[in-house]
Amino acid sequence: MTTLSCNCGFSVTDENKYKVEAEMWHHAIHEHGEMLKSMSVEMLEQWLVNKDEQLKARA
Repeated sequence: MTTLSCNCGFSVTDENKYKVEAEMWHHAIHEHGEMLKSMSVEMLEQWLVNKDEQLKARA
């Protein structure tokens, strides 16, 4: 099982890691769209690295 969590408390778990990531992006876009728009490429890159590390830690 793969789980990702947002700082706001939203969490998604599934056996398919791509579905988990897709659901997390869907959440981020719909619930935190303004924040995403304000983020630089470097900030988004760091967010992705952190989520990747989170996934590896739970594998």
